[in-house]
Amino acid sequence: MILATVTGHVVATQKSDELRGSNLLLVTALGDDLEPIKDRTYVAVDSVGAGVGDQVLVEEYFALHKHDYKAMSIVAIVEKIHQGR
Repeated sequence: MILATVTGHVVATQKSDELRGSNLLLVTALGDDLEPIKDRTYVAVDSVGAGVGDQVLVEEYFALHKHDYKAMSIVAIVEKIHQGR
């Protein structure tokens, strides 16, 4: 899983049948310091109702139809992060 921040929305007027009705969000991976990692931005299917600014967990290949396509999916909205120092 990837810890990320939602940074935007993706609008696609044409989608595969499996993605119709799904929201697509732009997510940027976070490093150990919880800062965005440069060049680690992805598009993910939102399955939990996340919004811009939310910290989320993204599963790299969590798809309902894995045999048809591989899609990144947002699987959780993170409430708190506790780091041991």
